[in-house]
Amino acid sequence: MKVFQLARKINRYLKQRQKQSLSRYLSPVRRIERVAPVPGQRVVAMTFDDGPSAAPLAPGGGSGLTVILLDILAQYQAFGTFDVVGTTAHNYPDREGKLHTAQWSGISHDHYPAFSMDHLGGVVNQPELVRRMVAEGHELANHTYSHVAFGPTRWVYGSRSYLPDLAAVVEDLRKLHDLVLEQFGYAMRLSRPPHYIDPTKDGKSAYDAYRVMGYQYLAASFDGGGWMPTTGDYRRDVDKMVEPLAAALKAEPESLNGQIIFQKDGYNMSKETPVADALPRQLALLQRYGYRVITVSQLLDLSPFTDLPGDHPVFGAARALANRGHVVGYQDNTFQPDRVLTRGELAVMISPPGDGVHAELASNGGASKPAFRDVPSSHPYYREVALAHQRGWIKGEGHLFQPDRPVTGEQLTEVIRAMGRTPAGMAGAKALGGDSPWTGPITRGQAALVLAESLGG
Repeated sequence: MKVFQLARKINRYLKQRQKQSLSRYLSPVRRIERVAPVPGQRVVAMTFDDGPSAAPLAPGGGSGLTVILLDILAQYQAFGTFDVVGTTAHNYPDREGKLHTAQWSGISHDHYPAFSMDHLGGVVNQPELVRRMVAEGHELANHTYSHVAFGPTRWVYGSRSYLPDLAAVVEDLRKLHDLVLEQFGYAMRLSRPPHYIDPTKDGKSAYDAYRVMGYQYLAASFDGGGWMPTTGDYRRDVDKMVEPLAAALKAEPESLNGQIIFQKDGYNMSKETPVADALPRQLALLQRYGYRVITVSQLLDLSPFTDLPGDHPVFGAARALANRGHVVGYQDNTFQPDRVLTRGELAVMISPPGDGVHAELASNGGASKPAFRDVPSSHPYYREVALAHQRGWIKGEGHLFQPDRPVTGEQLTEVIRAMGRTPAGMAGAKALGGDSPWTGPITRGQAALVLAESLGG
């Protein structure tokens, strides 16, 4: 237990350092860990990893775990996001690991629901469970086809095999995505890396893979606790899943509003399933405090960003742009409405949604070499700047684009006219700016109000 507690502390520290870099650039892939509390409501999302599982509860027998979880969710009128795998049946040859450790299900690979029981788990082997999830309004997310790590790691899972490069990661994700789409008519839009291992061996990351797939990064902000090794007392293990939730709600009833709770749709490291007994108690607690349990995508529809509550004057415009597919948020899922808009960010925000940047560049002969010395091909905004330059929307000065230079309100209207659109939403943007002159630098919030109206329709 102490090893895992230490590993979790280290992981939290590393993630905190990583977050500091995630707020630097706008990104089509945002890390969805939690969102701004929804005014006037109490809503929370739950995710369930590694299923579906038809394995019986341990100890005991009877119905498989996923059936039990679905029955409990139905009883409380709750909806979950199930982060499913394809199958781990091909993760052999391998040896069973030691119980109560991270290698409990296999030395080189994960096996779900357990070693030599792969036939009882995954979308491939349990299609009826997937059909029930979809039919009852739950969400499916892509936890990869084979649950093989995206890259190497020194912590806890150091002995595990991993995929060789980004191309292999995308192939594994696409294999499950296409299977779920073809067999169940369901298009997944979220994904969580196995064991949250982001870097690939070839220097890329989960964010690069999710950009290719059109996914958002599914994270979580509150640990349900059902994956940890047992204390040796099953009832105590169940209590340990419920007590943190009860304490958080008692201390601050609003504390779970907008959060995402991590759960396990499978055995823990001791091959037991405390979630089966803890989940109804957790849901009863949430219900008592007036919460609705919804899917992550439903949560994002209510509140897309972590720092933009629904009563913020920019909320409607930012959500409208995001819903249309425009890239307006940072990788850490903040919007930062008071941050000064830069030329590079404007190029990103006005770019065609989805794969439109690729399509437009291709139709104009591509962007074989950088047009500006200060926006090399390695720059995160390279493609969007290249398109804005090719289309004549944003002009550089000689060989410099100056992507970090602030944008004024007048310059924004010039760009909108260059796109063949009529600038709109100016009154709202000026009102938001207070006494600051429209000829000075504008904020991202002001720009969102103008762009949402100008680019709409």
